[in-house]
Amino acid sequence: MSANKEQLNEWKLNFLGKIFLASVGAWLFGKLTNVKVRGTKEQVDAVANAMLASRKFQDELNRPGASVESVIQKLDLKNASAREFEARLGVKWPL
Repeated sequence: MSANKEQLNEWKLNFLGKIFLASVGAWLFGKLTNVKVRGTKEQVDAVANAMLASRKFQDELNRPGASVESVIQKLDLKNASAREFEARLGVKWPL
């Protein structure tokens, strides 16, 4: 596999993985609007789902008037997407 065809499941092993993680973190907190991900459709979907669920959880935590039940619901969705991420990529969702 060439360097420019690197698969998502290799991100944890190199500098690009660190950049990816920083990009996802920045996106979660609204500091970045465009993150490009390359991999199989299943891998990309798992990353997108994990990112969206993590962001929705963070948004709910910060929402005035959020209830314990609404926060737990978003946390459950985040955990489900994290399990999907791990199943597809073989690494734990870091956020």
